[in-house]
Amino acid sequence: MSNEVNYMQQRITINFNTDSKTTDKTTILEYCRSHGIAGIETPCGGKGTCGKCKVTVTKPYYKDVLACQTKICDGMEIIVGRKESTGTKEDSMVVLTNGENVSEKFNEHVNRNVEDTLAACDIGTTTVVCYLIDKETGQIISTRSGANPQRSFGADVLSRIDAAARADDNDKANGGLQMMQTQIVSLLNGWISEMLMECGRTKVSRFSVAGNTVMCHLLMGISPEKLGKAPFMPDEYFGRVFNPLDIGLENCQAMIIFPAVSGFVGGDITAGMMETVNRNELTLYLDIGTNGEMALGKGDRYVCCATAAGPAFEGAQIELGMPASKGAVDKVWLEGRRIKYSVIGNDRPVGLCGSGLIDALAVLLKAGIIDENGTILSGQELPILFRSYVFEVEAEETAQSTEPFLAVHIAPGVYITQEDIRKLQLAKGAIAAGIEVLFKEYGCTPCNIDVLTFAGGFGNYIDKASAAAIGLFPQELLDKAKEVGNAAGNGAVSAALSQEAWERALEISKDMRYIELASYPHFDEMYVEHMNF
Repeated sequence: MSNEVNYMQQRITINFNTDSKTTDKTTILEYCRSHGIAGIETPCGGKGTCGKCKVTVTKPYYKDVLACQTKICDGMEIIVGRKESTGTKEDSMVVLTNGENVSEKFNEHVNRNVEDTLAACDIGTTTVVCYLIDKETGQIISTRSGANPQRSFGADVLSRIDAAARADDNDKANGGLQMMQTQIVSLLNGWISEMLMECGRTKVSRFSVAGNTVMCHLLMGISPEKLGKAPFMPDEYFGRVFNPLDIGLENCQAMIIFPAVSGFVGGDITAGMMETVNRNELTLYLDIGTNGEMALGKGDRYVCCATAAGPAFEGAQIELGMPASKGAVDKVWLEGRRIKYSVIGNDRPVGLCGSGLIDALAVLLKAGIIDENGTILSGQELPILFRSYVFEVEAEETAQSTEPFLAVHIAPGVYITQEDIRKLQLAKGAIAAGIEVLFKEYGCTPCNIDVLTFAGGFGNYIDKASAAAIGLFPQELLDKAKEVGNAAGNGAVSAALSQEAWERALEISKDMRYIELASYPHFDEMYVEHMNF
């Protein structure tokens, strides 16, 4: 199951006389962050390099500007977001929520002595999902989902680590760490309050949280700054009970946060593995989203790693990349001599989301439009049938370069550039190299694998054949691949209901050995090798 999160158009008027937090040195992005205004995409974290934080200033001038680079002035009028019916990128985001009740394997071990209502939450870098649970039946009775409001500080965890480190000593409340904590706590407070009221309940006795290590640090107001530099050791590994009131979380009596294994393999992975991995089957577990985390093993022995894949597969830092929302090209395929596509919401195509990008790469490779190095071919090198798809982009049309370069038409007004392909190659190369390292460290080969598990929204929607065709994972595993949806969210639900589930997650975190790829022998060579097709 998935929900669509709408970004409605908002009109803002700046008034210095009534707003003490605002000065003429404040950018539009900073203003929106501090006032809880959503709908501005900043994959680069506000560095002015991605060009995706455009808003419309209607007064004192009428033009589109970059929110991260434009200072406000008294009386300025700004439009943030777009009207819902326009089919533009900001309209809505498809969020994978999944599941209706606790996993069957834990049903017999539900905590019957737990009082009142339970709740569970999966805090992702891109999206957040929260569930209200009836403890007697194990049924999810209400769900809320949406974009993580911290996205205004950057699309990936490294951008948010950097933002958290930039605290304002003279104004702690508006420092990056404090602002991001306030954003997520406010979101959860609002959702929990709404769901309790909707279901006629008054409080949550046990609140279970799954999230990557950085997201959990931000939730608890703990600086993740150490995760931005070697040896990447977190201040907190979680895996215990916390008092929700310590962070201002209301209507909750106790909160458990899933254990992290390392700075970049967090509680979302232990939650997902607890929920989906069979002890007796050798499983390769992949969670490829804004971050790329993976684990391999069975029984009481696992190895894991995290790849510096970046957010390319979620559409960030791609010229016409976008989240999985209305207007996104989500599937691409060859039909004779034509490149065909589908669009979320059957709307006008405006960009490519992650699943569409994977398909597009596979199609370009199959059609002979790109070679094994990922280079877009031109002239006589191109197959005659597909020459009309390749064109030259003028410099002013793109934020990527000052020189003309080649691109490939995918849909009307939607194309993929040479630079986009390079970024996707970097991402897929890192993931494929990470998988190779896990095989080496566990002492197995692809033919030994029983199950390849894809977790998360990205893994749920990508075409596995396309992913194998571009070398994201070994071709031999294609028939063993399955998607498990929002495994982290489902695991959080199980742990809210079942002490056995929680203890199993603790066991998994202790049984996992983390491999730091940055210092792994010859990883760079493996990385480069896997970039090619």
